[in-house]
Amino acid sequence: MNIKRTIVHLRASNFVGGPEKQIIEHLKRLNQNRYNGWLVSFLEGRKENEMLQVARREGLNNCAIPTACPIDGRSLFKLLKLIRQLEADLICVHGYKACVMGWWVGKKANIPVLAFSRGDTGENRKVVFYEWLERRFLAKLEGIIAVSEGQKRLLEAKGLRKKNIWVVQNAIAIDAHALELSSERKIEVFHQFGIPQAAKLVVSAGRLSPEKGHRYLLEAIARLKKEERKYYFMFCGEGPCRADLEKQSEGLGISDQCHFPGFSRALPEILSAMDLLVLPSLSEGLPNVVLEAFASGKPVVASAVGGVPEIVANEVNGLLVPPQRPDLLSAAIDRILSNPELGKTMGLAGYSKVKSSFTFEAQTEQLEERYNQILSSSGGMKP
Repeated sequence: MNIKRTIVHLRASNFVGGPEKQIIEHLKRLNQNRYNGWLVSFLEGRKENEMLQVARREGLNNCAIPTACPIDGRSLFKLLKLIRQLEADLICVHGYKACVMGWWVGKKANIPVLAFSRGDTGENRKVVFYEWLERRFLAKLEGIIAVSEGQKRLLEAKGLRKKNIWVVQNAIAIDAHALELSSERKIEVFHQFGIPQAAKLVVSAGRLSPEKGHRYLLEAIARLKKEERKYYFMFCGEGPCRADLEKQSEGLGISDQCHFPGFSRALPEILSAMDLLVLPSLSEGLPNVVLEAFASGKPVVASAVGGVPEIVANEVNGLLVPPQRPDLLSAAIDRILSNPELGKTMGLAGYSKVKSSFTFEAQTEQLEERYNQILSSSGGMKP
């Protein structure tokens, strides 16, 4: 008779972005006959933890650990106590804080730790240090899940040549009615943001930080024909570069075409209403927003970096360009927007790809296989 194993996912985050969606959707599909899945996160002061709130709404096992600073000794011992109370068999860590704390707790509790690696940002010196620290601890863990082949190669290039680095790609939940609702949502979104109904909407969604390459997108927009004012660009997200990007758009004379609505919970509706997604990143693991765009049947123009070419097939479901090339980025944007049939064909090709190859069911099956492999090799498999 098989005994259920307890798998704890640890993530230091108080909102729901791409990584958080991946964790929650995976736990929803975890085989309940074989596993007890738990989501654990931290409460910083009096801040609400949106990720745990969503987990509760979805009926998932979850727990909050109060914390006062990035590495809080008291929260560390509270986490150890919780892991022992849950009789956890495996800790899955996401991000530098979870990685460091999870490694220590795993050592004390004598249970294996598996890390998920989604990519570095290099946003500032502090973040660079944290990412360096995370890599030091990744080398000590029993295994690493890289979200793309590109991310695995990056880890190996930075000295992490562990035997147990496995690739399990991100996934997306498909709305069977997404394509039918596109026209209806376009009217609503365009009205909400004051965009003319005859215009073309281009969206770039993600954190407004240096590695996302938004400054090159603004340069690309400025290269489009000056008389063409029917293209509107929406930068969905927050981050340290927002003020500089708004200032840059004003300096380039394109501020009337560029909207910066910040982080929006209406992103699915915006993606459904857009004509094109642009991802001008300098580095990526495997971007959720591309999966979301394809799930809405929309074409993509993206930098050929990291795991992006594993999703975007050039000339099939989108166009790939080298990073930091606003001239080529501009030409690719104009090519799709000026040819609606091409954009529609590419969007449908993207929809078919994610529907067949990027499901949470397939992802969860692969992850469960890795859980068993680690538990078996660590000598912790129960009969």
